[in-house]
Amino acid sequence: MLDRNHSRTAEATAAIRACHLCYDQPLVFEDPWAEHFTSPLWRTVARSRLLHRAIVRGLLRGLRPVHGWILARDQLTVDELRRFVDAGGSQYVLLGAGFDSIALRRPAWLDGVRIFEVDHPATQAVKLARMAANGAPLPLPDFEAVPVDFERERLAERLAVSSFDAGRPTFFAWQGVIYYLSAAAIEATLEDLARVAAPGSELLFDFLLPGFALDRGEGRALSLARLVTARMGERYISYHTPEQLAVLLERAGFELVEVSRDADLAARYCAGRGDDLTVMHGFGIARARRR
Repeated sequence: MLDRNHSRTAEATAAIRACHLCYDQPLVFEDPWAEHFTSPLWRTVARSRLLHRAIVRGLLRGLRPVHGWILARDQLTVDELRRFVDAGGSQYVLLGAGFDSIALRRPAWLDGVRIFEVDHPATQAVKLARMAANGAPLPLPDFEAVPVDFERERLAERLAVSSFDAGRPTFFAWQGVIYYLSAAAIEATLEDLARVAAPGSELLFDFLLPGFALDRGEGRALSLARLVTARMGERYISYHTPEQLAVLLERAGFELVEVSRDADLAARYCAGRGDDLTVMHGFGIARARRR
């Protein structure tokens, strides 16, 4: 992400959620706040069936599998968080929160769970302003925004000056982030997470596969997404295999519990649909546990 600018890809992700709510059935993921968080241009597109058909389903139709990736990723995060909370967890940290709205949508099963949103200060400032402009009752109960620039600041230091309780098992969601970070920033963040995560804490994050791990023809949507995000000033620079992630996590003090690949997520969230919504090839979601 460019310095001093908020994340354009976070706005695009919110636009995907907003368009999904308006035009797709059945829903994979439901977010009524999404259109309020995206840019004015994308908001106009989401609200106009004609513009949506011409731009999203016409000009940008090659990105349709990216929609499935984002939506399945978001719903899996909610499903895994609920499993963690049902088992007694009461602290949730979103790393690179973007324009996620769970603190506003807060379902009953999240009552009493403390939510921390960690993100770049520029994106976080825009999000908080849009929340206020759209009637969010600020400050929200059991919610805290923690500004962090992952490339320049240490996560552990920023969490230490917040109300985060390092002695409490925590669910960390790190979605839509690591492929924009350098190897050094990824390792530093994992080390910081290990420092602040109590035993039994869990970490869920998505990752992109290197080209050699894909079959011929599987990387088309990923290549297009790479081009579009680069033009937004946010380049994919880090790719991993599950084996490489297992080594990184082990070194930091986590164990890799499970990897959900694109085919797994397509079967779980997009099977039996009557439309063209599918899941992009070339990514996975890893779940790890603090030893």
